Amino acid sequence: MSGLLSSTPPPPPSSNITYVKVACHCGLNEFRAGFPTDALPISNDLCHCSACRHSSGQMAVYHVNIVSLLCADTDEPFHVDGSDGQCISNGDGDLIPYKTSENGTRYFCSACSAQLIFHSVGKLTEGGKREGAYWCVAAGALERTEGIVQPGYHIYIEDTLDGGLADHLRSIGHLKLPRYRLETGSEVLPLGWKAPHDQTKKQPEGHDIDSLHFACHCKTLRFKITRPNAQSTLPHAAFPDLLYPYDITHLAKLRNSGDVKWWLRPLNSSEQPTKYFAGHCACTYCRLTSGFEIQSWVYVPRGNILDMDGQPLTLQEVKEDELSEVQEAMKKLGVARPGASSESRTDAAAPLGTRMPGLKQYISSPGRYRESCQKCGATAFAWQAGRPDLICVAVALVDETQDGARAESWLDWCLTRVGFTEQAVSPMTVEGLTAGLRATKEEKELGKSVDDTTTIVITPDSSAPVDAIAEKDRTSVVFTLVEEVVKA
Repeated sequence: MSGLLSSTPPPPPSSNITYVKVACHCGLNEFRAGFPTDALPISNDLCHCSACRHSSGQMAVYHVNIVSLLCADTDEPFHVDGSDGQCISNGDGDLIPYKTSENGTRYFCSACSAQLIFHSVGKLTEGGKREGAYWCVAAGALERTEGIVQPGYHIYIEDTLDGGLADHLRSIGHLKLPRYRLETGSEVLPLGWKAPHDQTKKQPEGHDIDSLHFACHCKTLRFKITRPNAQSTLPHAAFPDLLYPYDITHLAKLRNSGDVKWWLRPLNSSEQPTKYFAGHCACTYCRLTSGFEIQSWVYVPRGNILDMDGQPLTLQEVKEDELSEVQEAMKKLGVARPGASSESRTDAAAPLGTRMPGLKQYISSPGRYRESCQKCGATAFAWQAGRPDLICVAVALVDETQDGARAESWLDWCLTRVGFTEQAVSPMTVEGLTAGLRATKEEKELGKSVDDTTTIVITPDSSAPVDAIAEKDRTSVVFTLVEEVVKA
């Protein structure tokens, strides 16, 4: 059986290799990745290319080169493929291959969709042979990273059109991360770089101006979000860890008894909300179901997420008897279903209860769901049974040609905290990201760039308690306090 080791150089003696366990969230795929001990810690790139972002659902992909793979419990080689390089059932794991180019194949878990392995067959030479083949593992799936791997630089910033995650993650420890336009060694772009105006702020063919479009790499999943409207205030949701750290906040506070609509922005009751709250998460669930250390989400009411036909997103299948009851009730009320014609207000133009085609669901814990693309494995949504009408949407799938990879005219980023910081597999990376976020916050306030190593003191505005504001006017969306990290 040919496998990974047959297409890579013979590994050095085992005494010169440090092995680290690699695993996805469901545990279906577990193995050990070998790194050359003398080269530790290995510095590699954070890739921002469009293929990496849209095939993973992550704003930057962090793969690390390896010299060998072994099975989790034995010293036998771990074979990724079967004998034909395609049949995953003959491999030692249960991985689905997806080619993002003629040279590169990504492998993700068939159950939880964690992206685990990347294989480049190298470039084709004039003589018809390929040179420079290599294998990588996703750093977020490593059991430990400190002293083993460390991001060293950003590449393909140009593809983001606005700097993407690189503007938030500027340094790790004392190492400032260079921002290469393309590959390593290409032009280094300055902090705050943005593509020329004619490359962004435009509506690609088939896009409407009042919506922000998203898609995975294979285009199986395509959807859009609309600006906040009246129905955006209907959900009720507890505060996220981004606003009130769960490990130090009383449960009574987290429940959001004042019914603050924290996912709608700006933080000003006199203005109509036009943006949604977004942030980065380092929790174990996000990391092991994606394979990467940082997952970036935007919180959007389900009613504002539409498929390409304009139908609201459905993530829960409606049973036939339940569907009949809903249809009968709507008929009696004379209420039109989304997509129904004016002549037949209850016609079958928009069937209720049909999940978006191409979605694969994974239950990460009781009542918590992850949705990804069946074909390319890209993370798309996360949602909870107890909060079914407020959905986490993977920011990385945004069409960057509309507003850049950060989509800042649509998204209001949390600049004070990374969610579930205490669960990070690499504390230094999250500390660096937090420092970059806070530097970004200060820059917005001062109107100029600052050093992200500067200590920034964030003082909560205690003049307007959240509960008091909510009681005063529950129909107005007021958020002056919840943007800050407040210890209850």
